[in-house]
Amino acid sequence: MSERRLKVTRVISVVAATVVALACGTNYAYSAWGPQFAERMHFSSTQSNLVGTSANLGMYIGGIPVGMLVDRKGPRPGVLMGGGLMTVGYFSIHRAYENGPGSVALPWLCLFAFMTGIGGASAFSGSIKTSALNWPEHRGTATAFPLSAFGLGAFFFTSISSIAFPDNASAFLRLLSIGCLAMCYVSVLFLRVVPQTQTYVSVPANEQRRSSNPLQRTKSKEERTSTRRHEQEPGTQPFDPNTSTSSLPKADGDSEYAGTLETSNAEPDETSSLISSSPGDMPYQENGAKATVHQSSHHLDIRGFALLKHVEFYQLWLLLGIMTGIGLMTIK
Repeated sequence: MSERRLKVTRVISVVAATVVALACGTNYAYSAWGPQFAERMHFSSTQSNLVGTSANLGMYIGGIPVGMLVDRKGPRPGVLMGGGLMTVGYFSIHRAYENGPGSVALPWLCLFAFMTGIGGASAFSGSIKTSALNWPEHRGTATAFPLSAFGLGAFFFTSISSIAFPDNASAFLRLLSIGCLAMCYVSVLFLRVVPQTQTYVSVPANEQRRSSNPLQRTKSKEERTSTRRHEQEPGTQPFDPNTSTSSLPKADGDSEYAGTLETSNAEPDETSSLISSSPGDMPYQENGAKATVHQSSHHLDIRGFALLKHVEFYQLWLLLGIMTGIGLMTIK
């Protein structure tokens, strides 16, 4: 596949991720149908707030487990699961509105709202990861599109509702259920993670010729066991403990050459982690006629409970929570 076609595929994937993010931001449209829903169901302000809060809890509490799911299984399963949960949740609330007060108990309505929140978080995680992996050197720009669409999702649906069926909460809930299903399940067909192509770098003319068939030491039983122990989860770059400077052949008089080969040319796929190094993040360094690639240039891959041991994790967590909290207060 040519580089032009790969670029077009990446652009289409970002557009699809943006459409998915539009459906994920529908939780913020609760104020558009919440008052009519509470009046129809004869709910008090406390009961109405419980339904809205359940949707928010589903999005924020469900963010961690669905993020782990997307890292393990890839963006597409997350988008499919998210679209299904949002559809079931909104359609169930729509049916409760149609049947009137007493048709569905309050805990069930809270559960349906909770499902819409988890669904939005799951599909949004898949859209963000697809955009970031497709453009490793432009992640900020690539993820800006689905992030903006997520914030504009409520405005998008309420604008359609105000034109097509104003002041009709039942029709609006039906629009949310159908719209989330269509936008997620159609867009997932174009949601792809395209591998990054490797740029060819010619060998300098004055580079001394090395043996084309260097002797290689076979692995002992202990080394094979150690290699299996160092295997990481899918998508991360594996580490080969046998790759070292001493195992590389050196030409005569080339004492300055002390580089090591990269352990892997792993390309980002649908299960690779965002914090793993990818080909687009590791520039080629050349010093005169010598090209040196250091294994230490690999990005640190810290994940899971290991993050709790680093002060930077808590700093980023507090900063993100404070900044997003202020934004949510403005939206609400």
